[in-house]
Amino acid sequence: MDPTDPSEDETAAVTALLLTRHLPATFDTTGAVATAGFLCSPGAPGSAQTRVCHRAPFPSAFNGRSFADVEAEEHVLVATYADLLRKDGWTVTERPSGRPGLLVSKNTVVAGELLHG
Repeated sequence: MDPTDPSEDETAAVTALLLTRHLPATFDTTGAVATAGFLCSPGAPGSAQTRVCHRAPFPSAFNGRSFADVEAEEHVLVATYADLLRKDGWTVTERPSGRPGLLVSKNTVVAGELLHG
């Protein structure tokens, strides 16, 4: 963790907020998703942004889930995460392509100038 990178602070704050209502994803020793949940990671260095997504176990005959089930779950829960973050004053941008996900930041004003958000 780089204490000079504002993305690290943002990620910790977003994670803490999401933990008040949702469980984080967990992973097994192979790196596969073991239990469904949210995943937060820092945005680009110095961006003061956090990436947020939802991860679920890979669909298989063993867990009875299809790709459509997982996709629907990801879309619904990412939208739920976005609503919670917006209500808490975060700026939320939905990623335009690929799996559903968010870029999240707080507006920061210093000496009357908007730094990011």
